[in-house]
Order: sequence, then structure tokens, then C-alpha cells
Amino acid sequence: MSDAEIAARLLDEVIGYRGVREPIKGMLERAYRSLSTKSKEWTRRRVRSIFNKEARRIDHREIEEMHAILRAREEHARYKEETSRIASMAAL
Repeated sequence: MSDAEIAARLLDEVIGYRGVREPIKGMLERAYRSLSTKSKEWTRRRVRSIFNKEARRIDHREIEEMHAILRAREEHARYKEETSRIASMAAL
């Protein structure tokens, strides 16, 4: 699998849930907002080129930043699960 395919797959995971009628522009904007918090080097054009597998090169930094966003989401989901478990115990 090429770097462009790996990056496109990771970008799909960064985009996350896709609505049935959600335009692609909205999905790419959501990915851009997430990625631009990690680094100001991310541009809308870069996100779109990775999504369309048009990028000629993929920096290691880009892949690591996408992984970091996915790890942060997993940690947040675990945190929400743990706090809801504690809240349900407190309700009893």
C-alpha cells in the first residue's frame, strides 16, 4: 500500500461519521479544522489532495498528526465511558 493510500485511509478515519447527504466539502472542512489545530501547515488544498489521493508525497509529520487525532478521540471516548459509568454508580 502506498503512502498516499495510507494517508487517505487515515484521513477517512479523521473525517469520521459521514451523513448520507453530507457534501464532501463539509467533510473535508471538518477534517481541516481537526488537523489545523495540530499544525498550521495544514491547508484545505492539502486535505483535499490527500483525500483524492493526488498528493505526490506524504510527510511523516502528516501521518503522525492524523494518528494523534485518532488517539485523542479514542482517549476522549474512554473518558466519557468512564465518567458515565461513575455517574451511574453514583445514581444508585
